[in-house]
Amino acid sequence: MRLAAPRRQPAIPRSRRLLFLFPLRRSLLRPANLSQKERMIWRLSRSFAIGGFIFVLLLSALWGSFALWFQLPLEVAAKAGVIALFNLLAALTIAGTFWRRARRAFIAYGAAYLALILWWGTIHPTNDRDFAPPVAHGATGVLRGDVLTMQNVRNFSWRSASDFSENWEERSYKLSDLTSADFYLVYFMGPLIAHSMVSFGFKDGRHLLFSIEIRPERGEAFSAIAGFFKRYELVFLAGDERDYLFLRKAQDEDTRLYRLAVTPEQARALLLQYVREANRLELHPQFYNTLTANCTTTIFVLIRSIFPYFPLDWRVLLNGFLPSFAYQHGLVDTRIPLDELIRRAAVSDRIKMGLSEVAFGQRLRENVPDPNAPLRP
Repeated sequence: MRLAAPRRQPAIPRSRRLLFLFPLRRSLLRPANLSQKERMIWRLSRSFAIGGFIFVLLLSALWGSFALWFQLPLEVAAKAGVIALFNLLAALTIAGTFWRRARRAFIAYGAAYLALILWWGTIHPTNDRDFAPPVAHGATGVLRGDVLTMQNVRNFSWRSASDFSENWEERSYKLSDLTSADFYLVYFMGPLIAHSMVSFGFKDGRHLLFSIEIRPERGEAFSAIAGFFKRYELVFLAGDERDYLFLRKAQDEDTRLYRLAVTPEQARALLLQYVREANRLELHPQFYNTLTANCTTTIFVLIRSIFPYFPLDWRVLLNGFLPSFAYQHGLVDTRIPLDELIRRAAVSDRIKMGLSEVAFGQRLRENVPDPNAPLRP
């Protein structure tokens, strides 16, 4: 008696074996012989997997859309068309999680995204653009013995935020005369975010200010979103305090000055780290990044290169709250309440034209608490 061959289970169509391009058994697609509890767990797991996949895909489509918008060298209409096609592939890929016939779109979207990543890797920073005049030259420095010579020290004369006379100078400073380091916060978009600057003081009353900024091209406006997508280079600017603070006042921004509790040796180490980084950027340009390489995070990277155990904090990102961070860690004068320190740090009303560099610096620091000096009422 011949035994009948066992019946072969019908093959699962390829379109049903593809869920996120992973071959699945029929039992996974249609769980059988499971208890009600096991079926519920299976359904929840599958829902979470699909939801996670859709979430990641939406994030990738959002990132890709911004990358194309800010970097494609096309007219607006052409860029919009490319982005629309890219998002159509993303939408079809999402549909493929529910509609079998659309699952091949995942292959097309994956290929498009791979091409996007490869193209993104070809975009490199450069110092050879037609930069806006205020950021046309990054600072560089040369140390010979005790004398630091800085090139491209900015000393513009500002009549308004858009009307100015350009002046780039070479200045020399004796490091043995370095006495202090001060920290500026300039609030330009509410109380949460500020622009950070550091100023180094010398015995002769002069100050050398460093400002880490984006480097827009001529006529290009700043966009915080564009700063995530390789739109701007990073630049280290050095200059006269009058230049930078006149500009901030012309733009009606709130400027606060905090004197730092550092020794001359610590100030020297930080200054030389600034110079090394400025020289490096001159040879090896770097992109600005709104989150990871901005005016404050870069300062913290410089500080941590000198003091490896210097703590990081959420206030590095929301740097409008840095005064409380500095107060908590003893970087400013803690002999007075924090509220009083913040109030006395306001210097916008003292920014006056017509003063010499030394007189300007002295006027600016009147009544600003100095942790390195005897406490005054």
